[in-house]
Amino acid sequence: MNDKKLFLPAILCSVLALPALADTSSAPSNYPDTANPGAARAASGASWIPYTTRGYAGINLGGTDFDLACASSQDCDTSRFGGKVYTGGLINDRIGLELGYVNMGNAERNGGRSRAQGVNLSLVGNAPLTERFNAFAKVGTTYGFTKTNAAAGYPSGKEDGFGLSYGAGLGYDVTPNLQAVAEWENHRFKFVDGREDVRMYSVGMRYKF
Repeated sequence: MNDKKLFLPAILCSVLALPALADTSSAPSNYPDTANPGAARAASGASWIPYTTRGYAGINLGGTDFDLACASSQDCDTSRFGGKVYTGGLINDRIGLELGYVNMGNAERNGGRSRAQGVNLSLVGNAPLTERFNAFAKVGTTYGFTKTNAAAGYPSGKEDGFGLSYGAGLGYDVTPNLQAVAEWENHRFKFVDGREDVRMYSVGMRYKF
């Protein structure tokens, strides 16, 4: 097994453990703080996710990287443009849920293209770093839809199904209700010739209700 595939989940587990180790007395402004009016508004916000509060909605754009098999005799380009829209909310000060749609774009391979998109549901762990910065990590599942068109002699077709997803990132509170984020994530999709990982490196903005 590729050492990189072992190393990345280890980083994820470490970041998910940060909330339990963080000092709650230094919680940033996007967590409850009666001395901070902006934080109080964010803390009391509703959410579109059931059983959560302090909701938010966001959009991210960035690059994607398809980990696809490609014949040496064919031209391939597996690095593309992608993005996502999502909404989330907090179960408590450190744990939340997030639901979103991800579009990984089209990768050129084997004389054709492979496309991947899906709906993701993730459990998110948050860890305050400073007054404005926080780290987050997530793990969940993506119900993906893929389509592959390839040259004659190579597999073509559509597939769909659930796959593991995970990721991590950083957030910066520009205002009490607006947050800039930078994020890395990995989604496992089912293609016509097998299950493969597709990664996304993105930046975006969240609006906190």
